[in-house]
Parts: sequence; structure tokens; C-alpha cells
Amino acid sequence: MRRLPPTGSLEAFVAAARAGSLRRASSELNLSVSALSRRVQKLEQHTGRPLFIRRGNEYRLNEEGRRLLARIEKPFDDMTAAFDPSGGLNKKALTVGVPTSFATAWLIPRLDDFRKRNPDIDLRLDTSGSPLEKLGESLDMIIFFAEEGEEPVEFEVLRPQGAFLVAQDGIVDRRDGLKKALRETPLLVHRHLPHILENWLSDLGLSQDTQLNIDYFDDGPLLIAAARSGLGLALVLEDMVKFYGDSAGLVRPFGEYVNTSFSYAIATKLASGSVHAVERFRTWIVEETRKECEITLPTKMLEAS
Repeated sequence: MRRLPPTGSLEAFVAAARAGSLRRASSELNLSVSALSRRVQKLEQHTGRPLFIRRGNEYRLNEEGRRLLARIEKPFDDMTAAFDPSGGLNKKALTVGVPTSFATAWLIPRLDDFRKRNPDIDLRLDTSGSPLEKLGESLDMIIFFAEEGEEPVEFEVLRPQGAFLVAQDGIVDRRDGLKKALRETPLLVHRHLPHILENWLSDLGLSQDTQLNIDYFDDGPLLIAAARSGLGLALVLEDMVKFYGDSAGLVRPFGEYVNTSFSYAIATKLASGSVHAVERFRTWIVEETRKECEITLPTKMLEAS
């Protein structure tokens, strides 16, 4: 029977993988950097292959390292917990980057449920921006606004985004029809999401040459505020209404709903967190968003308050 590697080498490997740095891992284990490095090297000699990409004292798992961590992390944590005299939980770290709008409107109200189900996960949220650049560096997972076919990372769709018109109640008479409304009323459009207008026109059978009086806005909250102020018909993605607030008094005058290539999505690339924490959070958030989609009626009219 092949002998197991020394426990100290396994401990060093898990600590370095989670911390992403020999300096941070050595501090956690109360070892010198050189001693920790030797322990990691012993494990690599035992496996016969490198497990990290090294940049000075920064250690990032390579593919072999990620595979090994996924197989041994939970058993190693369970073994460590068995010898914990306090009987305390061995916390698994997870850092998730998330837009403030998504965190405030969707994630935070549901976070208590995740924490109760997973008391052993130390979940940290990062809303500082630039999540793609930080993925795999300081973030283990990101929740971000994605466009199909345009992103440099693989992602899993959480909340597909449909597009539709909203307006101040009474600004148009729906009995006159959509085409007349577009001729007589300004169309409010998000400047940085041009594909939405193209998709919307195409799916409704309207020509790309349809005469439109377009006013552009630079972000979602401004677009919603303009619609509430009666400045025109706003072409929005559904979570603009749900996430940005101040949507009272808006209606969907024509009830149309057009699928788009946009969505809120998740992408993962382990930085210093736990493989098992990532997978449990991923499973939870996918289940929660899909459960919500099952009861959402995208063509339902927004009620005026």
C-alpha cells in the first residue's frame, strides 16, 4: 500500500492554496516562509508534479493543484475538526465580487438563509468594482452583468434579462397602438446597451429604419428616473425596474417582452478560497434564482402605486 504524504505537507498545501501567498499561509501556521515552502515541495515530490504557479511568494494553484485540492480539502477539514478540542467549525473562506445593485436588491435580503444553511463558510462580499480583473486574483467567484458571446470568461446564467417598455401611467394611450406611440413619444434608451434596441425592434417585427425620437441615458437609474418624470417611453431590462427602485407609478403600456443576450451571471476561478465553499454557494444561488424565475410572470403589468 502506498504511503500517504506527511500531514504537515498536506496542511502546508491547503494553507498556501487558500491564502494564495506563502507569507500569509506561514503566518497562519506559525512557520517560516522557507519551512512552509519546503513542506509544499515535499508534497510536490510525493505527487511527482508541480501544484502551484509561483511568482515570488505568491502561490496560485495550477490545474493539478486545483484537482488535488478539490479531492482532499473536505476530508482534510473533517480530520482537522475531529482534533479541535473546542469542537468549533473550521471556516471555509469564500470571496465573491458582486455589483452593489444586485447585492442590495437581491442578494442581501436572502443572505441570512445561506448563512444559516452554511455556518462553516466565511463569505465575504466585494462591491468595489472591476470583478473580471479580480477573478482568480482576490475573488473566487463573481456575479456580474454579462452579454452572451462577449465575455472573456465562461459563465453560468443566473437571471436572464428580458426587455420591455415602461412609462409614467397615462403618458400614452395603449389603444392607439405601439407604432403611433413611438412616432409621438420620445423613446428613452440606455446608451451603453445598444443591442437591446436592435433586438427589441426585430422581435416585434419593426423595421430598423422605424422613425424614432431617441433620448439616450448613461445608466439604469437615470433611465428609470426619466420614465417616472414622464419624459417618454423607456426601453428597459427587467432588473432595472426591480433593482434600481423608484419604479412606483410606472406601467408597461403594451405588455410586450423580448428576450435579450444579457443576464446576471456567475463565473468562478479559485483565488484563495475553498473549492467546497464555491460549489455550495454556486448551488445555492442557482437554485434560488431559478426558483424565483418559476414564479415570475414577465408579461405581468407593473401596477401603479
